[in-house]
Amino acid sequence: GVHEERKWPNTCYGMSKVGIIAMTKIFARTYPDICIASVDPGFCATDQNNNQGYILAERGAVTPFLLATVPDEDASNLSGRHFYEEREIPWSYGQL
Repeated sequence: GVHEERKWPNTCYGMSKVGIIAMTKIFARTYPDICIASVDPGFCATDQNNNQGYILAERGAVTPFLLATVPDEDASNLSGRHFYEEREIPWSYGQL
């Protein structure tokens, strides 16, 4: 196929992440009174991957923590967005 040249993921895991990002955008539109965002913590060393990740789990938790503690008056500006390392990133990593 042409999925790789179009910057689509080449794994089931990668496709599941695209699904989560799309679902985030749909839920954000459906529930405008709730801040709904998605986060990529990075390839964290956890039991799930036999600690093969190169990012400490504590580091991967920083962005989710910051989003969970953002003041209510700022939360609506973040809804429907996808984050990595304390910043918004495009829904397709191929756009970085």
